[in-house]
Amino acid sequence: MSKITGSLKGVMTFNFIIAVALPILVISIITVTLLSRSMGEQVVRHNIHLARSLIASTEDFLATAGMVMQEAALMLETGGLDNRQRQYYLDTLVASHSYFETVYVLNAKGQSVMVAPYHASYATLDMSRQPFFQITQQADSTYWSATFISQHTGQPTLTVTRPMADGMLVGYVNLSKLNEIVAKNDTNTKGSWAAILDHEGTFIGHSDQSQVYQRSNIGDREIIHDALACEDGTIHVKYGQQEYLLTAGMVKPTGWPLIVIQQTEVAFAPVHRTRNIFVIGAALALVLAGIIAMANLKKIFKPLNEFTAEARQVASGNYNLPLKAYEYTEFTALSEHFHAMTEAVRRREAELTKYAQTLERSNRELDQFAYVVSHDLKAPLRAIDNLSQWIAEDLAGTLDADIRHKLELLRGRVQRMANLIEDILEYSRIGRVKTEVKPVNVQHLLAEVIEEVALPDGFHILIGPDMPVIKTERIRLKQVFANLIGNAVNHHNRPDGQILVTVARTDGGFAFSVADNGPGIAPEYHRKIFEMFQTLQPCTTLKSTGIGLALVKKIVENQGGRIELLSVAGQGAKFIFTWPERLEEE
Repeated sequence: MSKITGSLKGVMTFNFIIAVALPILVISIITVTLLSRSMGEQVVRHNIHLARSLIASTEDFLATAGMVMQEAALMLETGGLDNRQRQYYLDTLVASHSYFETVYVLNAKGQSVMVAPYHASYATLDMSRQPFFQITQQADSTYWSATFISQHTGQPTLTVTRPMADGMLVGYVNLSKLNEIVAKNDTNTKGSWAAILDHEGTFIGHSDQSQVYQRSNIGDREIIHDALACEDGTIHVKYGQQEYLLTAGMVKPTGWPLIVIQQTEVAFAPVHRTRNIFVIGAALALVLAGIIAMANLKKIFKPLNEFTAEARQVASGNYNLPLKAYEYTEFTALSEHFHAMTEAVRRREAELTKYAQTLERSNRELDQFAYVVSHDLKAPLRAIDNLSQWIAEDLAGTLDADIRHKLELLRGRVQRMANLIEDILEYSRIGRVKTEVKPVNVQHLLAEVIEEVALPDGFHILIGPDMPVIKTERIRLKQVFANLIGNAVNHHNRPDGQILVTVARTDGGFAFSVADNGPGIAPEYHRKIFEMFQTLQPCTTLKSTGIGLALVKKIVENQGGRIELLSVAGQGAKFIFTWPERLEEE
């Protein structure tokens, strides 16, 4: 019987858990993965949308300032206004557009001819050396300068210049409006902020205005270049121990970088919360499914446990078990078959008991027969043998050769009859009478057998190497070797006869062979010689009872082995029999 390595209950429990848990886990993992990815993409899209919204608001602010400058330049050139009207117009323009700090009108030489709001000290400024004057004069188009800090307001400022026919219009734009734009569109989320930077990386607009007042700098401008190089303008960066999601864009026409930064932990908090909810939900679903599965398994295994208990009762001899009906039709059918089997076992056990009693009676009769044969049949044979011997001795001088020969034949027949009776008794004992099981050195056993066999002169028996030591019935193994070797010697037809005994390892035992170079046995007699009272010589041969090979075959098969003959007439015979390596004592 193969080793039992597991239980049906364990296997079914495992399969139930897998069948229930696997779909839940797969669906949960797929859902969480897709949802996390979707929500993550939504966070990125939100940042991109916010950045674009801030850029649009900033560009609208700059476009408005540029449009005001364009309209003012056109009015000053074509409006037919005198100087007083021009001054009034510029004062009104600055007053109505608070982001204009100052507006200058320069002549072709870069000298201030008018300023709003009016200030006497600024009315005659020479701005010909200012970069914006030279660049605008050469480009003959609107120009946005680099940012700087205004001496009057302390705020980031830039100049926007518009060329005119007899000079140019210069407006100083206060960029504090950028703080309002950024603050207005900020998410006000902890760990999140937006900012506009100048070309040096200094904040000129920030949701936290103190960063602008302190002239804080982004520090590493490469991260902005890296973000702008991405398709969606978004990268993950790390400041200190915190990770951030950074989205960058470019403000036209100034080329200012605009960034939106969110702390990753905060930005993806909804993703984490959703994932945790799904994980907890999946865990609860698994627990609930496990409880349901275990409850169902308990219902399934309850009948099996009852069948096991009933099987133990049947094994102990109790066959009077009630037939039960179960919730599942399969178990009810199994119960019916089980009870039918129990009834069949009961009937067969009764029959076996009857057969055992009959067999026991037969064995007693056989033992009695053996006793009768041993004592009542052998006694007359011994008397006949003794009487014939006495006649031969007492009448030795008066008996002729023919009578002496007949007396010898009589004694031979008596001896053959005694041997036949002894062999029959021995044949009947095999399988019924167990002999002692002990370790047997086959090499020594064969030496003992050879010593007991009367070998003719010139006859040789060779024993092969590696004869084993096995635990078995020594008497039975000796009987097998004695019969096979004895037959080989008795039936040999050559003066220089030779017998070879060898052994080979097999699965669970050994294969012994006894081979001779005698007359051999024709194939048609290979089965016949193993039958009772079958010989290949006349029955008058004294040494042959016809039981020897039948006895060998019964001994070998009783040990769980088999015997076969390999031979052809005139080429010797080879008997091969298998024998177990270890025979357990009963």
